[in-house]
Amino acid sequence: MNLSKTKSIQKDLFKNIVILSVIILIFFGILFTIILYKTGISNVNEFLKQKNIATKNFIGGYFTELYNSVEFLSKLEKVKKAASLPPKQQKEVLDIYKSLKKTNKEIKYIYSGYNNGLLLINNYIAPKNYNPVTRPWYQAAVKSYPHIARGTPYQEIKTKEWLISISKALTNDKNNIIGVIAIDSSLDNVIKSIKISNEKYGSTDVFIIKNNGEMVINKDKNLLDKNFFNLINTPKKFNNQYGSFNYTFYGVKKIAYYSKINKLGWLIITSVNKSDIINPIIMQIFLVTFIVAVISIFLGWILSKLMTRQFVEPLIKIEKRIKSIIEGNSEKLTDYKYPENEIGLMAKYIEQLTETELYNKNLELQKMNEELKRLSSTDQLTKLFNRRKMHEELDKEYKRASRYKNPFSIIMFDIDFFKKINDTFGHQAGDAVLSELSHLVKKIIRATDVASRWGGEEFLILCPETNLNQASILAEKIRSNVENYNFPVDKTVTVSIGVSEFRKDSSIENIIEQADERLYKAKNSGRNKVVAND
Repeated sequence: MNLSKTKSIQKDLFKNIVILSVIILIFFGILFTIILYKTGISNVNEFLKQKNIATKNFIGGYFTELYNSVEFLSKLEKVKKAASLPPKQQKEVLDIYKSLKKTNKEIKYIYSGYNNGLLLINNYIAPKNYNPVTRPWYQAAVKSYPHIARGTPYQEIKTKEWLISISKALTNDKNNIIGVIAIDSSLDNVIKSIKISNEKYGSTDVFIIKNNGEMVINKDKNLLDKNFFNLINTPKKFNNQYGSFNYTFYGVKKIAYYSKINKLGWLIITSVNKSDIINPIIMQIFLVTFIVAVISIFLGWILSKLMTRQFVEPLIKIEKRIKSIIEGNSEKLTDYKYPENEIGLMAKYIEQLTETELYNKNLELQKMNEELKRLSSTDQLTKLFNRRKMHEELDKEYKRASRYKNPFSIIMFDIDFFKKINDTFGHQAGDAVLSELSHLVKKIIRATDVASRWGGEEFLILCPETNLNQASILAEKIRSNVENYNFPVDKTVTVSIGVSEFRKDSSIENIIEQADERLYKAKNSGRNKVVAND
């Protein structure tokens, strides 16, 4: 062995390190591309889901209130017979409209039109030869009879402002249609409220459509007379309550999330352009690839230098040492000390230290994970399960009941006039009522029952192995105890309760919707009641 051959080892080492760096670059480039893509898709799906939930909650609350108001007005005899009433009584009808409009600032118009051409509306003068029968809201109500027309976008005849109408046909004693009652909201105000635009994803869009695909709400007014299903390249069947899907809209690929509002018969669809995710990912990949390449080359050069010092130089010394021995000059290099390998000993010390520290970190992480799990399933104020956790419990009980043919029931209730409690005594008092009500309910229900805060002042109790009659008895017990409990407000607190039972071929959504409908029936029939039948 001579020095020139030793130098060739140094070159081979450098070449191999460069090759290894390239392989590592390719591997991590592919890995990073996959991670970036999956992360991007995951992030946008989560964004769309959260956007969809927020929109659904707003739209559901917003239009359900209008829906209930229209349903209420359609049952009033004065409203039905207004076309044949004297002016004084017609004014009383208008006063009802005026009072109801004051309770909801989002209502643009409340009005009723009749077959004889009469239009009852406050603060509005219809144009000459105006005939309500020909208007979209009137025709939609007639077409939907006996149901409510669940969302009719149209342009106001004078101002051309876009409105969304919830309307229902009015009938006489012979069930003949004699008119329509309607409530309108401003489409622009609704769009503004759901905040469609987003800085991160500029192409964010929200479509609110009927189950048959008819457009109800979208920021592009030109789409409101079109059917959503006819605009996407592949028709989509929305069989579940929510989910993700992809579609192409006017040649643009979209990623979307949908959910249903069963009471309104609407689908909420939130979407973004797929390019909003792919293009930034491509730019990130190019940038990261360039940075990794530069770093890899630099680290390869550094590693080559270090390995040369650690391995190649000792080889050169060995060559000189052997050469000196052959030449009989052994004394010349007797003072040279070869590097002692302490890596094994250092690794042992580091491993011991790391194991101890890692164990402590794992314990700490375990405690944090347990606390996070508790927080994610518990309502902070009432200490009951939150809505997400209750959905999990409902799903488990539904599967168990479906398999073993066992009954179960749910009890849904909320506090009567809770807004007045907050307005009169303050939100802290309202929170105290919610907290004490939760403690009271936990004392009343059985150990096998599961209680949750469903939302706001609304609660839901899951009663396993319980039929409708048994659940009704428990519900009445809750109602009575609440009415007689001394809450920290100078007011009797009562609750309205709806009860439903698992039936064959019914879904979780059906059971919840039935309990919700009975809850509203309890409220509409005087409150402080339990309703267990339709």
